[in-house]
Amino acid sequence: MNFLHLLSAGAEQRITIHCLNVTIWSHAPSLPPSQSAVHFHAWSGETLEPDVLADSCWQLNGRWQHADFLFRVSDPTLLPVKRISNLPKTTPSSRFHLEVGPVCFL
Repeated sequence: MNFLHLLSAGAEQRITIHCLNVTIWSHAPSLPPSQSAVHFHAWSGETLEPDVLADSCWQLNGRWQHADFLFRVSDPTLLPVKRISNLPKTTPSSRFHLEVGPVCFL
């Protein structure tokens, strides 16, 4: 990993969270992240702020939704995302699963 970090001028990674009846980021499309929003932690341990490409997880309507996050950094030592914290608690009627994309070192 250190070799890739040294040879790169930047990096990006995409993470999608598929959700069923559970809020991942915000409670409505025009609102900022909620207090219960997930947190993403960099390879180096610091917290990363994602670009939110889409978030329909606020719709608790019994259908699968998704939230798409893009991490584009000029410091390649920040990626890949090492840990995702504050994931929601699930109930028998709620679920989520993660789709973690590869890191593209630029």
